[in-house]
Amino acid sequence: MTATLDVAGQQPDSPPASWKETMAVFLARQIRDTDRICSGAHTEISFAATMLAQKMHAPNLKLQLGGGAFLCNVAGVEVDELPKTSVDYRIMGWAEAYFEHHDTFNHYGPPGGRDYYEDTDKWRSTNKYFFADKFFVGGIQVDRHGNTNLIGAGGKGRFSFRGPGSVGINDVTTVRDAFVFMTAHDKQRFVDQADYVSMPGPKTYREKDLAGNGPQFIVSPRCVFDFSGPDRTAALAGLFPGHSEEEVAENTGWEIVRSAHFVELEPPSAAELHILRTAIDRKGVLRK
Repeated sequence: MTATLDVAGQQPDSPPASWKETMAVFLARQIRDTDRICSGAHTEISFAATMLAQKMHAPNLKLQLGGGAFLCNVAGVEVDELPKTSVDYRIMGWAEAYFEHHDTFNHYGPPGGRDYYEDTDKWRSTNKYFFADKFFVGGIQVDRHGNTNLIGAGGKGRFSFRGPGSVGINDVTTVRDAFVFMTAHDKQRFVDQADYVSMPGPKTYREKDLAGNGPQFIVSPRCVFDFSGPDRTAALAGLFPGHSEEEVAENTGWEIVRSAHFVELEPPSAAELHILRTAIDRKGVLRK
């Protein structure tokens, strides 16, 4: 995890950060300058994270959104209302470029492979399969192996809940780093084994020799998991302020293992909250 910012200067009358704001700030801290970011259809948290990073420490990142492809730079833009979906037509107003969706995969290969792979990794010298550096993906379920499920809950032919489907996520997430973010944390969503797999976890990426690294973190309103557990399973890497390891264990469908890299996660700083609330999310979407 990247270093956090100082929280000094927090105004005493400023409302505390909501869980959505806290997740957005954590994700923003993982983004590097020059990263190329792609997000799924539901974008409130991930879009806010990307815009925050662009305004604070990553002015050269590129954000790809839209049913086509809009390459957006909002470093100098004050956003009136945080978009709820990546196909919101207003996003075109912030685009530096637009191209057809299929060109996303055929031609949009970012540089930087040497920064992400070991010398022996076959993907180190190629850009062919990587249309983005990072991708943010949600799910109906996520399991201890990092497999995410957007298809539905319940066994084959007996769905108790039907989701939107995989919508190409298995292909799209062959990026260098994927981040799973879940907007609720309970045993219905954090399961020992997902009913279906939309995006495989990091172990499968290696075993099947897939492009990309697979998911790097699972981020929830309560905590963050990395994949340093036995056999590349999820391990508790950090707790958000106000949450405990016991609480996470009670709401997770697998036995919690603490990561060797465990930290108490820093809350959003005064500067981060100020930019979120005045230049990105003026109408308080992340506080609802």
